[in-house]
Amino acid sequence: MHRRLPPLNAVKAFEATGRRGSLTLAASELGVTHGAISRQIRILESWLGASLFARDGRGVALTAEGQQFLIETTRVLDDLARASEQLAGRDAREVLRISAPQTFTMRWLIPRLPRFTSQHPDIEIRLSASIEPLETLCEHFDLAIRRGHLGETSTAFLSETCLPVASPDLLAKRPVGQVADLAAHTLLHAESVASLWALWLREAGMPDLAGAAQLRFEPLYHSLQAAIDGVGIAMGPSALVAADVAAGRLTPLFPQLALRMEDFHVVISRTCHSVRHARLFQTWLLQEGQSSGSQAPA
Repeated sequence: MHRRLPPLNAVKAFEATGRRGSLTLAASELGVTHGAISRQIRILESWLGASLFARDGRGVALTAEGQQFLIETTRVLDDLARASEQLAGRDAREVLRISAPQTFTMRWLIPRLPRFTSQHPDIEIRLSASIEPLETLCEHFDLAIRRGHLGETSTAFLSETCLPVASPDLLAKRPVGQVADLAAHTLLHAESVASLWALWLREAGMPDLAGAAQLRFEPLYHSLQAAIDGVGIAMGPSALVAADVAAGRLTPLFPQLALRMEDFHVVISRTCHSVRHARLFQTWLLQEGQSSGSQAPA
């Protein structure tokens, strides 16, 4: 049977551009020039008789036809890669690419991953740390985890509250019995969740409290590590500090004033090449979220 197939190099150029969301990133991945990627995409569009990208001054965006074709080409190229690996005697485990916030990944997800990999040794997890909105994310992902709703198909799996947390040694030197006592301490802020202190202080009835000093960090885990080291008092999301509280490295303050946070959600990408494996991971996340509880640390 004669197969009428499009040019493979053109398909590879299209798939990389659609998956990465950028001509430049696709060119870097394939080791060719930006112009070569553009030419290959034009060749493919001419061969198909359809526009795959809507071009404007800001970059490229998939058309409806392009979105559907990307799903199919990604699946076919992944299948071809796996078949080649099997024939060459290489490990052909299923790969799931997961995009998740860095502090969540470090403090909640990674310690639990051995349980998933022991149940599913044929699935290889590749983690990419990001808090970028999914619509602007250039890296390909099969599942994404973010705090907050991710659309109609996203699923909430982990609830959290948030409280000030401090090292026991710091509190021994400078006790905190009431909210006003925080004024004598350095308050630690994380730019990735910059509003936490303001929201909590407003709920606590002291919106103007400023602290003796302020220290600001970019990622949340830096502020939490600074709290563990006794530098000051940080805002601690319950699931992300639970291990430190249990180990005695951090003490939560004012449990009666817990601030409710947005749930963590997971969503499966429309370009996911193995929805069955992605759903296995999604189900596992739901189970882990339920077992870890949603109460404030105490």
